[in-house]
Amino acid sequence: MNNGYSVYWGADNTAQVSAPADLDAVLDQVAAQGRHIVDVVPDDNDDLGLQIGVGHPDRAVLLVFGVGGGYAYDARLAPWPEPIDYDQGGQVTTYVPAQTKLTPAKARHAAHHYLLTGTPPADLQLDAGDDRSAARPVLD
Repeated sequence: MNNGYSVYWGADNTAQVSAPADLDAVLDQVAAQGRHIVDVVPDDNDDLGLQIGVGHPDRAVLLVFGVGGGYAYDARLAPWPEPIDYDQGGQVTTYVPAQTKLTPAKARHAAHHYLLTGTPPADLQLDAGDDRSAARPVLD
């Protein structure tokens, strides 16, 4: 199990976390700035990790990287009626309703579990996205 994670958001913001409380402090800070995609990457393997969308009061994005990964969703939750924009690395990125079928609380719970175990929770539903539109940057 990994003991440290690098957290990235915006154009050039970073933090180090090792516990759920540390991650919550960073996510709270970022969410207070608006809607952002936050990368959480194990220090010992940058091919793994997750992206969590914060800042929307009712919905979140959670993308798990690695074998068996994909967008997390709650099948009981109705799709949000419209796409949601997040700042992803300084670029506006639009996520379609199928990618935002998760509450912020459920997304954080999954991120906490990932920090503690290195894997997403077993009860988390993941969709590899083979029939859904991928997040896409908005070009002006």
